[in-house]
Amino acid sequence: MAYTKEQLIDALQKAVGDTEVGQEIIKKAGEVYDETGKYSQDLTDRLNERIGIDEMWAKKDRAEGDFDKAAADDDTIAIVEKALDAIKAL
Repeated sequence: MAYTKEQLIDALQKAVGDTEVGQEIIKKAGEVYDETGKYSQDLTDRLNERIGIDEMWAKKDRAEGDFDKAAADDDTIAIVEKALDAIKAL
């Protein structure tokens, strides 16, 4: 589905703009947006990859007994999932 850069940024801002991780996602989306709509798949891939990496770190942190870091990783995962949901809703 095609949408404008402004629509993408607006959707992400509403979903995750009040967080530091969300601001990082919004900044990157604005930098590499492709008017053809191709970026949607690229962004989805990047965000899914980030979830996988953060899940790995959360698992590692839990195994090492660092539950505060694991909780922070879980929070990041939740924010990235919200961003993915916002993109899918466009």
